[in-house]
Amino acid sequence: MMNYEESMNTYLNMLQEAKEMDESAGIAARSGKYDQAAEKYRKASVLYAKAADSLLDLMDTADSYERDEYQRSVDRLITVSSQMKELAKAAALRKKQDSKQSGQGSGARIDQESDEEDEALFVPETQAPDTGFAQIAGLDEAKQIVTEEIINPLLYADVYQKFKRGNRGGLLLFGPPGGGKTMMARAIAAESHMAFFSVRCSDIVGRYFGEAEKRVRALFRAAREAHDAVIFMDEAEALACRRGGNSTVMNRLVPELLSQMDGFERFDGHIIVIFATNRPYDLDPAFLRPGRLATHCYIALPDYEIRLALLKNQILSRPCEEGIDIESLARATERFSCADLVNMVERGCQQPINREILARKQGFAEANEKLTEADLKVALKRVHPSVETEEIRRLEKWMKQMGIEYQAVA
Repeated sequence: MMNYEESMNTYLNMLQEAKEMDESAGIAARSGKYDQAAEKYRKASVLYAKAADSLLDLMDTADSYERDEYQRSVDRLITVSSQMKELAKAAALRKKQDSKQSGQGSGARIDQESDEEDEALFVPETQAPDTGFAQIAGLDEAKQIVTEEIINPLLYADVYQKFKRGNRGGLLLFGPPGGGKTMMARAIAAESHMAFFSVRCSDIVGRYFGEAEKRVRALFRAAREAHDAVIFMDEAEALACRRGGNSTVMNRLVPELLSQMDGFERFDGHIIVIFATNRPYDLDPAFLRPGRLATHCYIALPDYEIRLALLKNQILSRPCEEGIDIESLARATERFSCADLVNMVERGCQQPINREILARKQGFAEANEKLTEADLKVALKRVHPSVETEEIRRLEKWMKQMGIEYQAVA
């Protein structure tokens, strides 16, 4: 078994080899050698994964602080490895497109098709988001922060101008998974009557290699054409991770994102950029500076009152027996996220569904089963909180380091 120094050298050598292969793949891609690019991206993916494995070996001898840092690096390496796989697929696809084109002007036709696909990828939702603040249980502090810092400066611009209070930029929604960050983003768009663009990492880098920056420009161009828009980036740490790391793709993408966000001051419309993440500590610090994501809103796990309101909504909107003790269920689900609570109720509904199907098979066409408290208690035994205590501690540690004031009120 290797000692610490040998394991560290193995990791650093593997990481350097992965970076070199990544860079070589990018050079091949920019030169139009897509078959070579695909092969190199595949090799880079394997090397990044091996580097992650090497780092895992080091965690056994590390202290608690080092283990946290190592785990974050492992997570980033795995993410980059996955991105390399997608880039390899995209390079292979581009090679296939090239092979179908022949004669003069084929490259121009491909580029034109690519531009059209970029434009078509980013369109606002056809229906305005139907989730306003009134439909969100709790999150009162988060609603107040968002209203004062994001919505009111748009709806009452003259009042803010009177007091020389400028628009502070975008919004960072962070907190444990399943807490309602996406719902909050949709509610902001609804409350401010703006178009809503929802974007994931795969929309930017998942299909065509070497075109991440162009896709970012296409996204912001589409938002500007809508004039008033919300750009919502879920799992933002995958798109806006710290530079100087393992991916040359991300090192080029982050400056483009920052440039587009800084360009709003030369635009007469209103665009709100909202990042949502469970891992704010993985974001590049440049995004957190004033004028960019200046407003930080912690979406904590729901407290008792929020759990009670959500459970009432979920249970009473379904066929259920009278007298279900929803209060006791709310007390028994401490540390459950909003998603966990919905999952519990849905699992509970499977019991009456099974009973009614069985009754119909037995010839009872008029069977009318209902959700019971016993069904929910059975589901509660099978569903456990999906958020680890360690995740909460890491978030609180980051907030303390950043000097962010918060109240974990959900």
